[in-house]
Amino acid sequence: MDGCGTSVTAEPVDQPRVDIIWVVDASGSMLDEQQRIGRNIAQFADDITSADIDVRIVMLTTSAAIPVICPVTDPDPAAATPLAGDPRYTFFNSDVDSDNSLSIAVARFPMYSDVLRPDAATHFIVVSDAESMYPGGGPAGRAMQFESDMRGLLGHDFLLHTISSEGPIACRDPNCMPDLNTGICAFVMLGCGAAMPGLTYWELANLTGGLTASICQQDWSSIFEPLTEAVVASAPLPCNYPIPDPPRGQIFVRDKVNVEYVAPGSASEVFPAVRDSGACSDSVAWYFDDPSEHPSEVLLCPAACSAVAAGGTLNVSFGCDTVLVQ
Repeated sequence: MDGCGTSVTAEPVDQPRVDIIWVVDASGSMLDEQQRIGRNIAQFADDITSADIDVRIVMLTTSAAIPVICPVTDPDPAAATPLAGDPRYTFFNSDVDSDNSLSIAVARFPMYSDVLRPDAATHFIVVSDAESMYPGGGPAGRAMQFESDMRGLLGHDFLLHTISSEGPIACRDPNCMPDLNTGICAFVMLGCGAAMPGLTYWELANLTGGLTASICQQDWSSIFEPLTEAVVASAPLPCNYPIPDPPRGQIFVRDKVNVEYVAPGSASEVFPAVRDSGACSDSVAWYFDDPSEHPSEVLLCPAACSAVAAGGTLNVSFGCDTVLVQ
């Protein structure tokens, strides 16, 4: 606002919503990776909730153990964690194999779609040590086909993140050692690296704005931290905000209030004001809940409400003449 006023972050009336669907390769070589997910996923959920976000997590996978070599493990990676039985979390036992993660995400959509919310930001996290064989030709074609198919099912855009192997050749873990809990079992099955590079998954992450991480990393906390940050940043903002108290030394003057929106990674944008909801039309604008001298909320017009669905922050600025829709 050119330095003529000061801003206060407006806290939303309702918690923003985020839905996360994990699709985890359950082939035999993925036992170690499933255990790493189990060791990190409860903290992942708690960190998102701590950011005042209403999160739901769906898990699609099954047991990765081969009983001849390894003890049978629970098909749910979160079974032994505090997340098991938590209302934020839903597990669907799904036969995810080396190359069908994306196909399972589409085929099982009717099964898990009831958990999802139409007004939530949607994230997929695909974990695999192989490559997808989704229809569409090569990696770029498969990525575009899945993006189109899933967007059609959801009715809105989504982000896909992947923990898989970068290309052009499959990654290897030079520090691979047998897991102390499973001994030679995990060592034999892990093979100290990926079977194939997950080129389609990396294409999809780039296409949808998601994150990529190498499945050969030893420390998965360094994978979960940026995933958490990406989820929090994407949370769609609600469309109504209580007017925050002015900064010390200032008073509320209805004609000297502006609304500034900062999208993730972008500069701030001033939304102009309209007199009431009837004047919104298709303007990316806002209005007060009460046309009197003492309004209590800032309400966003439908076009502005759609704009803030990308997440970010919304600030109420005091001291500058209100910018009006021309």
